[in-house]
Amino acid sequence: MTKGIFIVGSDTNVGKTVVSAGLLYLLRRRGFNACYFKPILSGAVYREDRLIPGDTEFVKHVAELYEDNALLTPFSFKAPLSPHLAARLEGKSIDVKIIKNSLHIIAQKYDYIIAEGCGGLAVPLNEDFYMLYDFLKEVDMNIILVTRSGLGTINHTTLTVKYAQHLGLKVKGIIVNGYEGTFAEDDNIAAVQKTTKVPVLAVIESMENIDTEKMQAGKIKEVFEKQVDIQKIFEVMGDMNNG
Repeated sequence: MTKGIFIVGSDTNVGKTVVSAGLLYLLRRRGFNACYFKPILSGAVYREDRLIPGDTEFVKHVAELYEDNALLTPFSFKAPLSPHLAARLEGKSIDVKIIKNSLHIIAQKYDYIIAEGCGGLAVPLNEDFYMLYDFLKEVDMNIILVTRSGLGTINHTTLTVKYAQHLGLKVKGIIVNGYEGTFAEDDNIAAVQKTTKVPVLAVIESMENIDTEKMQAGKIKEVFEKQVDIQKIFEVMGDMNNG
């Protein structure tokens, strides 16, 4: 049965796409049949008069994944807004059945899936206010939470973990992104582990020269090879309910 993890952010712009790209690279580099999935992308870019899901293209570029964007990201919108609003502005609607069908197809083709959400848990995916956490409960995927290392992360991370647990979701690990090596960050990381009782699986250093739109990956591959124990990622991957 396909195994997968869902990457969720404690806030916006915490580095979910970078983490997804790095983890998928590690899996594929080691010969595992692994794929990426991002059901909805807001903030897509135009290239050659076509709307392109930039995050998806970036992950594919880093991990050397060759798969159809329409399958990996069924819904893409230009405006960098909450999915329900981005869709409304384009006069479109988001059909959750289409998302689930894409995930089902990917699960038939690949042994491992790194899925990425669009922001945090409490993000409405459509005008019915079907939330990301509703989707996660239905597909029953284990969660890795990506969070910042700096000021505010104790609050944001703890609230997200506690809310997820209240909903019955399985947060199996935390990845801290953007670490710069300060005493305050070290204390934040220790505090997060105490308040959530969820293991920190990796601490990813702050990286320069990363631009997802321009396909600039900086030192993602080198950093993830050095700072991520892939065995820990395997340990938190669960069998997926993709039906």
